[in-house]
Amino acid sequence: MQKNRDVLRQVGGLAVALLVCIAVMLAVYALLGRLDRLVLLGAVFGWILAVGNFLSLSITVSNALDRAANGGSPQKAQLEIQTSSVVRPLVLALIYIVLFRAKVCDPVAALLPLLFAQVAIKVLEFFRNDKKGGDTAP
Repeated sequence: MQKNRDVLRQVGGLAVALLVCIAVMLAVYALLGRLDRLVLLGAVFGWILAVGNFLSLSITVSNALDRAANGGSPQKAQLEIQTSSVVRPLVLALIYIVLFRAKVCDPVAALLPLLFAQVAIKVLEFFRNDKKGGDTAP
């Protein structure tokens, strides 16, 4: 149960950080006079896909590591993680292609949250390591 709580805490932190980044993005769109329904839908879809991607990654890695720690094969855990790192982007690409071909949302507003997620993960990791107060010397 603790494992699930940790995963949900990390995903929640990312979700909030992404909301802040998306709010800034929407403010920039508004300042440029380009804020419309398609941009808002792009932001919503982008947020959902970025958070879903991170949640899928977190669950896959956590489950693979648990299986390896409980007597499973480390090679099988590594293969599971590698497979996920191929399948997740393919699924994201398919979803984005469908969204863009159907002209459901603004492509830039939908893709930026994925980039924001990468930055947010690094910032959250930096502060998480900082709060632990552990030895960070190389």
